[in-house]
Amino acid sequence: MMHEGKIVTAAVAADMANPVFELASARILIVRLSPFRDIEVSYSHLVLFDEARRALPDAFIDFAFLPTAPDRKLLNAKCGAWFFGRASGKPPSEFDIILVSCSFTLELVNLPWLFAQSGIPTSRAERLHNNRIPFVFLGGSSAVTSGALLQIREGLPVDSLVDAIFFGEGEGRIAEIVRTASEGQKQNAAKQVILSEIAAQVKGFWPCSPEWKTERSICEDRPAVLTSPLVLNGEYAGHAKLAITAGCTGHCSFCLEGWDRRPFREKPFLELSNAALALKKTTGASDVELFSYNFNMHHEILNIVPVMGRYFMHVSLMSQRIDLLARIPHLLAAEFAAGKRSFTLGIEGISARMRQYYHKGISDEQIADAISAILEGNARELKLFFILSGYEKPSDFDELHTLFDAIGRFKEQTRASTRIIISAGYLVRLPFTPLQFAPLACDRTDLERISATIESLCNERKLEFRLAASFEDYWTDQLLSIAGPQAHDWLCACAESGFVYDTHISRQAAASLDAFLRRKKEFPALLEEKTSDYRPCFSFLESDAHWNLLRAHYERAASYLEFSHAPKNQPKLGKRRAQSALQSASTHSALSIAAEKTQAVSTIAALMEAKSHFQPLVVRIREDSALAFATLAYESSWLIRAISTLVPNAERALFECRQIVPGNAWDKVFSRAGIEYGLSGEKWFALYGPDTRTLQKIVNAASRKIKASLQSGQSTAALPSAYLLDIEPQDPGIIPEECALSFSLPQEYNSFVGRIIEIWLGKQDVHFTGKKIENGYEYLVAHSSLNKRILLSAEYHTSSSGSFVTMRIGRRADMLLLSDYLHKEASDHELIFNIEHWE
Repeated sequence: MMHEGKIVTAAVAADMANPVFELASARILIVRLSPFRDIEVSYSHLVLFDEARRALPDAFIDFAFLPTAPDRKLLNAKCGAWFFGRASGKPPSEFDIILVSCSFTLELVNLPWLFAQSGIPTSRAERLHNNRIPFVFLGGSSAVTSGALLQIREGLPVDSLVDAIFFGEGEGRIAEIVRTASEGQKQNAAKQVILSEIAAQVKGFWPCSPEWKTERSICEDRPAVLTSPLVLNGEYAGHAKLAITAGCTGHCSFCLEGWDRRPFREKPFLELSNAALALKKTTGASDVELFSYNFNMHHEILNIVPVMGRYFMHVSLMSQRIDLLARIPHLLAAEFAAGKRSFTLGIEGISARMRQYYHKGISDEQIADAISAILEGNARELKLFFILSGYEKPSDFDELHTLFDAIGRFKEQTRASTRIIISAGYLVRLPFTPLQFAPLACDRTDLERISATIESLCNERKLEFRLAASFEDYWTDQLLSIAGPQAHDWLCACAESGFVYDTHISRQAAASLDAFLRRKKEFPALLEEKTSDYRPCFSFLESDAHWNLLRAHYERAASYLEFSHAPKNQPKLGKRRAQSALQSASTHSALSIAAEKTQAVSTIAALMEAKSHFQPLVVRIREDSALAFATLAYESSWLIRAISTLVPNAERALFECRQIVPGNAWDKVFSRAGIEYGLSGEKWFALYGPDTRTLQKIVNAASRKIKASLQSGQSTAALPSAYLLDIEPQDPGIIPEECALSFSLPQEYNSFVGRIIEIWLGKQDVHFTGKKIENGYEYLVAHSSLNKRILLSAEYHTSSSGSFVTMRIGRRADMLLLSDYLHKEASDHELIFNIEHWE
């Protein structure tokens, strides 16, 4: 069993609705280049799955993720490939189409491992001559910075690590791509012909060939809303995303969001309201994130939050713009009312001069107002993020010192307990942004001097300091992004060199790339300021007019570096000076708007207050072994989905499920359940909603439906409710002291099951007497050991079909220890403890 657990359990596999692998009409592998733990809350792979499934209902669609370091070590010991289908167990070479989602440039370092360990050639030219080798298509938010995939000769691409790159938003397009590719493969058409056909039909699809150009694909109805995403088995299975905006209205000189992902669009309020309930029913989520680059850019955000709060227990609000936070009355009050206690503000420049360089349109007054309000609200945590360019001067540090000093004094004055974290990262000059023309900051000593100066300023005011990424991560990211094809050969050799990106890049890898590029005659030009006719890789995506616009923005940004900003007296925290968005409106209009916003805040506060008083309805359920390896988050979301499937509109009344048994005193008994071994059978949950009487009616209705289904023999295999075998109300006052459970082993392990049980009992100092019974053995625990609450009784039976073990255990039993002993003898067996009942 892998340390990260089973991402695709039997329950998830049922939702995926895959046919038999060998009988599938097509086999598609969706690849993420980072470990699942790092990208679980991302949903690009879920969009790919949704698109592929709609296009090809009879296809086998699977996922592959970079394993964590312990699991990579485990796979290496078994000579296993890192990337493999988590549902099928198949290597990438056995699929027809591989869809790679790349979220950030450093992930590209892991792509060669996919080829090296599966026998797939790294050369596109070689792959195109063999129809038995799968197509490899790459897309994602970092597609425009993935130039290192290409091999260029005389200015033209001659080879590539992938067969095609998709630029833009995949909703509606990926379905066309996989459908056309699959149809061509069935007809045994030449790969080049298939690629050309897709390129001719699908905007954004570029087959890495000089005879083709394309444009960025923009979803017509952006942001696209995914209301029925597949729920994978992870720690955030109860967390769903609802896209409310796309793009950004700001055009910061360093950021791709406003330039590459334009234009800004927001989803109408009514559509979001309708989508929320559908999302709740299909995911069972108790937490919804309003997905947006800056959520407070949506002009109806104060109306959206309370609507979401009527269906979800928690509404998560993540990144936001400081200027809007300072300008929009009631916004912060609404966030506090919604339960937000952790805030991140991207100030970016450490001074007004540097913020002008970044084209970060925020004033000193807005920064002071936002920080003041958050500290006055006594937030749990405030993180201020800054970008370090290498151009910072003593006068810039003086401004930052003044800000930190004001923050420190104001925190003392308000007696806020807020944890304040100052986070800083080195500036990566990205292609397709104005700063693509800027010289690179390659002096490690200078950059580390700047970060050390800021850390020192933090220490003076007892503020925490964090460097967001090491110099190695920054420099490798910078070189891969801007060097593009010049780094192709180095990238292809990453697997051979042993280089991996998993939260950070090694010093050896960073030094290797730096040395590789410095040997190239073109490298000095990369370090220097670029001329106005400079174009990055994939420049065909934009018009000459756009490149000229980027240049004009760069020149304006660079002009701010030539003079020192001399600010007026920096506004003190606590004295609100930023102009309200309402001040420009008429008095009558302003009062009307203010009243509406005050009402919205009151509604949000009332919802949160009501939720804090939800009384639990405790239920006892019996679940199928398909849930044995589920995380607590997945199991809770599954139960909401199952009940909502059985009882129409139950999702309106059921806000949250929490497993309570096993739990608390039983946590140590079943430690690492779902990872080292499975646990299914009878479990107790607390259901939360506005009215326990309504919940009681829902539970009774669900119970009747289950019993009727079992009696009639009707199959519900394709529904979440298929694995809910029983649900009944449970007296919340009962605290179980004993657990009766069972497990089975294959016939080949019959000879040692008794020995393992005896070793386990001996390790826990449990005295017992063995007694032979028909086809088995019974363990009678000595009276002196019964009070240890480890084992009360146990027996096993053997037959030609295997061993069957039953036990009654107490709250001091160690089932992980028993699992470890059993796995030493039966390492390939999937061990599942089935809970029969609690006493």
